[in-house]
Amino acid sequence: MEFETEISKFSEVMKCLQMMGAHDFILRIATRDIYAYHQFLRNKLATLPNITTVQSYFVLSEPKSKTAYPL
Repeated sequence: MEFETEISKFSEVMKCLQMMGAHDFILRIATRDIYAYHQFLRNKLATLPNITTVQSYFVLSEPKSKTAYPL
């Protein structure tokens, strides 16, 4: 719970998903550029307790994006 509480304070975190499997959490982060992401990673995310591994993936394009579920 401490992790969830702390990351909810970061304006860069747009979404947090708790996962089963190889990764505990997936975060969607929004920054203005790679330098700002690097600062976020080093000065905020990496300072949280119990962070052992961070893997980063960057979106190159978004051919389709929907937010509503068809009901």
